[in-house]
Amino acid sequence: MRHAPVFGLVLVLAGGPSEAQAPDGSANRAAIERLNFMVGRWRGEAWMLRGAGERVQTTMTEIVEPKLEGTVLQVEGLGVIPSEGGGAPRPVHHALAVVSFDPRAGGYVMRSYIATGQSGDFALTLIDGGVSWTREVPGGRIRNTARFADGLWHEIGEFSRDGTSWTQTMEMRLRRER
Repeated sequence: MRHAPVFGLVLVLAGGPSEAQAPDGSANRAAIERLNFMVGRWRGEAWMLRGAGERVQTTMTEIVEPKLEGTVLQVEGLGVIPSEGGGAPRPVHHALAVVSFDPRAGGYVMRSYIATGQSGDFALTLIDGGVSWTREVPGGRIRNTARFADGLWHEIGEFSRDGTSWTQTMEMRLRRER
C-alpha cells in the first residue's frame, strides 16, 4: 500500500515526456513520398533462374501502396505460371515487403518476406531513376536494381561470389496498370 503513490508518480512521469517527444511521422512521410514513383499496380513478364540454372518464365504482378498514413510502403509481388491441364495459374514466387525510413540512421530499410518462410532486412538505396538493394546469401551476394521511367518498371537481379563479377539471375519488365 505504501508503494501505490510512488508507482502512480512513476507512471505519470514516464507518460509525460514520451508523449511530448512522440514523433509526428513527418520525416518518414517525406522520405516515403520520395518513393512515390513506385506506387501503383504493375504487371508484366519476368524470368528467374531456379535450382540448377532452370529458367522459369512468369507473369508478374507488383502492388505498391503507402500504408500507415504514408509512413511506409507495402510491396507485394506475385509471379505465376500456367497450370498443367489449363487450371488456374500456379504461383512460383510470392513476396511481401515493407519499406520504411529510419530517421536516426538516415536511410531506408526494407523488411522482406517470401512464401517459403524466409525473411530479411535490407538497406534500400535511392539511385538515379530507381532503387537498389543488396543481400548476403550462402556463397555470395545478390543485388537487385529497379528503375522506373515512363510507366515502366525494369528490374534485374544479379549474383556475385566475389562482389566484383556479377551474373544476372532474374529480370522483370512491368507496366503500370493504375
